[in-house]
Amino acid sequence: MTSAPVKSSRAASPAATSYAVPRVAPQRRWRPALIWLAVALVAAGGLIAAAVLRKVGTTAEYLAVTSTVEMGATIDRSDLSTVRITADPALKPIRASAADEVIGKFAAVALVPGTLLTRAQLTESAVPGRGEQLVGLSLPQERMPTERVKPGAHLLLVVTSDDGPVPNQQQTTAAPISIRASVVDVRAGAKEGTTLLNVAVADRDGPLVASRAAAGRVVVALTTAR
Repeated sequence: MTSAPVKSSRAASPAATSYAVPRVAPQRRWRPALIWLAVALVAAGGLIAAAVLRKVGTTAEYLAVTSTVEMGATIDRSDLSTVRITADPALKPIRASAADEVIGKFAAVALVPGTLLTRAQLTESAVPGRGEQLVGLSLPQERMPTERVKPGAHLLLVVTSDDGPVPNQQQTTAAPISIRASVVDVRAGAKEGTTLLNVAVADRDGPLVASRAAAGRVVVALTTAR
């Protein structure tokens, strides 16, 4: 007696089901706006890189100060050197090729080593000028305006009649002597709390100012241009 074949009650596994594999991969859709944006960014980057390279690569030789030159002193060739840099247009330094035009001129301000030289720092007038004398004054703070006296300022040097900053009215009623001067340079004095002024005065006033300043009988008053 033959038995009938028993049907399997287990359902077919889903993993065993076969799927059709597409022969052609789906194509992406290109967006023209994104393409043009990428092109624009690449072009902008190239222009920026070219501008930076052009600026960095544009160097020239300029004059620099190598030694201290006091205001009014003559500029010598040994005071200068040549440096190759990319200078800021706002500085307007002097080209090294113009060195012969600089030698022999006078410093309009005190020149500091390590700085670039500009036309504004030069003058053709000697200090002191013709008919003038340079006198040094060492003054305490109470005999001059506080932090207002600068190189180039115009002063009245008031010669007092005693050792105080104000004339002694009991000794004399005459008006104090006032002498016009211009400030050449300003620096800290040798004594603490004092200021050293180098001033240019007329030849006729030089000896008087020097002698009264040595006696501590000069007071500085700031005034306008002559």
